[in-house]
Amino acid sequence: MNQETIEDGKYVFFLEGRISQENAGLVEHKLQDFVKMHPNCDFILDAQKLEYISSAGLRAILKVIQKGVKITIKNATDMVYSTLEMTGFTELVHVEKSLRHISTDNCKILGAGRSSVVYQIDSESIVKKYDKHVSIELVRREMNQARQAFVSGIPTAIPFDIVRADDSYGLVFEQIAPAITVGKAIQEHMERFDEITGKYTELLKQIHHTHIGEKTCFLAEKDIWLGWVEGMKPYYSEEEIEFLRLMVSGIPDRKTMVHCDFHENNVLVFKGNLILIDMADIGYGHPIFDLAGGAFRAHASLIPGRKAHHGFSAEDMQLFWKTVLRYYFDTEDTEKLHKIQDMCYAFGLVRSALFPMKHVHINDELRQLHINDVRENLFPRQDWALQQLENLSRFFRVSESG
Repeated sequence: MNQETIEDGKYVFFLEGRISQENAGLVEHKLQDFVKMHPNCDFILDAQKLEYISSAGLRAILKVIQKGVKITIKNATDMVYSTLEMTGFTELVHVEKSLRHISTDNCKILGAGRSSVVYQIDSESIVKKYDKHVSIELVRREMNQARQAFVSGIPTAIPFDIVRADDSYGLVFEQIAPAITVGKAIQEHMERFDEITGKYTELLKQIHHTHIGEKTCFLAEKDIWLGWVEGMKPYYSEEEIEFLRLMVSGIPDRKTMVHCDFHENNVLVFKGNLILIDMADIGYGHPIFDLAGGAFRAHASLIPGRKAHHGFSAEDMQLFWKTVLRYYFDTEDTEKLHKIQDMCYAFGLVRSALFPMKHVHINDELRQLHINDVRENLFPRQDWALQQLENLSRFFRVSESG
C-alpha cells in the first residue's frame, strides 16, 4: 500500500491484492501512521487493484473513520463493491465503482461542443466524451443534474453510466434516434419556423417555471457569474469590474431552474417533441441568465471575425431570437419588444464580458475579441445598462420568484 499527493491536496492510498486477517494489521498501522503525520486531511483509497478485502481489513479502515477522518473509496471492482455494500460500508463511506473503459476509435461523431465530443457507440447508445481537463467531479455533477431535472418534469436525456472514454471521462446516454437539433430542424424546414420556435420557447418557459426545492444539486447561477466577474480582474479595470458586479448582483434572486446554455443546438426534435440536452451548467436563478445567453448568441453572430457555432446566417439568427422573445413575452407590441430586446441585450453583453471565464480554455485571440467587444459596446454605456435592471422587475412578475 503506497500513497501520493493528488492535485486537489487529498492523499490517495493504493490498495492492492488481498487484504486478509494476515495483513490487515499492517494496513491499519500504515493508515494510522499517515493520519498522525497529516491531521485534518481527507484521504482516498484507490481499490482498482484490490482483489479481496476481509472483515479484518474493513475494521482497519473503520478505525480510521471513527477518528473523524473523511475517506473516499474509489475504483472499487464489482466484487469489492458488493462486499462493501453487503456489510453496510457504503452507508459509512462514499464508494465509487471502477469505471468501464471504452474506445471511440472508428466511432461516428454526432456532434461537438467547446469541451466535449459526442460519439455513437452502437445502435442504442452514445457517449459524451469530455476534454482531458474536465474532472470526474464535473462529469458526475452533470449526470446528477440531468437526473434531477428529469424528475422535476423537464424532458431531457438521462445519462446512465460514467466511463473512461480513451484518456478522458465520458457519459453514456441512450441513443435518441432519429433526432435532430432545433437549429437543424429550422434550417431544413423553414416552413415550420414558427411552429418549431414556438415549441422551443415553451420549453424554455417550462424550465423557468420549475421551482427548485431545498435539497438540490443545482448551484445559484448568480454566484457563478459573480465568481466569473472576480476571475476577470486581470483583464478589466477596477471600475469595469465594479460595474460588472453591480449588473450581476442587481439581478433579483429566484429559486427557479435555468439551463444556462439553452440554445438551438442543445434542444433535440424527436417525433414532434423536444428533448433538452447538455445539462452541465443547469442551475437556479432569474430567467435573464438564459435570455442573456440568447441575446449573446444573436449579438455574437454580428461580431466580425467570430466563428458562429449555430449554423444560422446572421439574418436568420436575428429573426430566430426576436421570434423567441415575441413568444416568450407573448406580445406583438413593437415598442415593448424593443425595450425587452434592450434589456436582454445588456445582459447578453455582460455574458460576453464573462465569456473568457465560462470557457477558460479558449485561445488568446477569442478572449481578446470578447474584451474588445464589451469595451466598445458595453462599458461606454454603463448608465443605459444599469437602467435595464429596473426592467427585470417590470417584465417579470414578482409572484414567479421564489
